[in-house]
Amino acid sequence: MRVLHLNNEKTWRGGERQTLLTAREHRRQGGDNAIACRPGSPLEAAARAEGIPAIGLAASAPAALAKLIKLAGEFDLLHCHTGRAHSLAAAATLVRRKPLIVTRRVDFVPGNTWFNRFKYRRADKVVCVSRHIARELHAWGLPPARTVVIYEAVPDIPCLSREVCREQLRARLDLPPGKRIVGNIAALAPHKDQATLLRAAQAVAARRNDVAFVIIGEGELREELLRLRAALGLERVVHLAGFIPEAQRLLPAFDVFAMSSCMEGLGTIVLDAGLAAVPVAATAGGGLPETVINDQTGLLVPVGDAPALAEAILRLLADPALAARLAGAAQARIRTDFSVSHMAQQYTEMYQAVCAGGDPGNPRPV
Repeated sequence: MRVLHLNNEKTWRGGERQTLLTAREHRRQGGDNAIACRPGSPLEAAARAEGIPAIGLAASAPAALAKLIKLAGEFDLLHCHTGRAHSLAAAATLVRRKPLIVTRRVDFVPGNTWFNRFKYRRADKVVCVSRHIARELHAWGLPPARTVVIYEAVPDIPCLSREVCREQLRARLDLPPGKRIVGNIAALAPHKDQATLLRAAQAVAARRNDVAFVIIGEGELREELLRLRAALGLERVVHLAGFIPEAQRLLPAFDVFAMSSCMEGLGTIVLDAGLAAVPVAATAGGGLPETVINDQTGLLVPVGDAPALAEAILRLLADPALAARLAGAAQARIRTDFSVSHMAQQYTEMYQAVCAGGDPGNPRPV
């Protein structure tokens, strides 16, 4: 069976990382696949570095569609990893019908347009990366029989040592020695809601002077967050590090990982933090309660509640036994429930069932 993975984003975020992980593990398990992506994109470079065939799709929708129609004849199944890719593939199947799998990673409801209805009808199966997303799609009108929940996964790879990670951050940000570090790795985008994290940082700084906040990521809200940081008087407390490639390798530098999202499909960076044995304080946005079980594998607080997020961070900083217990439980759960091999095997079984005209069922209740 030949599978063509479609992801035509020009940036590198969680969805692109998951596309690469899925394709790589599928090949390792004996599958045959390729990735169709934007020429010159980080995903194209990463795929080629892994030995996965990368096929260029033009930025222009008409040109990309013409190319995809030709490509589809060489593959048994199309697997779309983004909304744009889904739109292209749905249109392409009007000319060349192929089994179509769509992975949905975002937790906002699709717009109620004729084209959205059309493209979801063209999908043989819609994979939701959390039960939360599945419930939203069902409420939107997608029949439950057309959906399946397969959690995203993160690779269990060796991290850099805590000392090396902290030295790298100090060199980049001129952090003073001896500071406890609360970290966040996320795009600077509205749904990540780092404004709430900044307000939590202000509350933490009012009670402790030994804590630095480090936000790794880039995005449209950078200037707005810098203005808010200045208004809150946090220039020496909160450090915006910008985009750092493979930033998850720096997780051991953090004493606490803080996630402030108001919307989140699943939150794979929280899984990375768990694998690195870093205790997590997070808001209960979107699918995050499925990655963080409150008071078992981390601490959860209401969305947008900066004082509650500050209290959770302070608890983890003040109670090493609590932090170690939560981090250890998170690490054990992630290695079991969120492994890359398990995720890829579920996808392989789905590919086979869809191509055979069957139904792989839904391995997780929604």
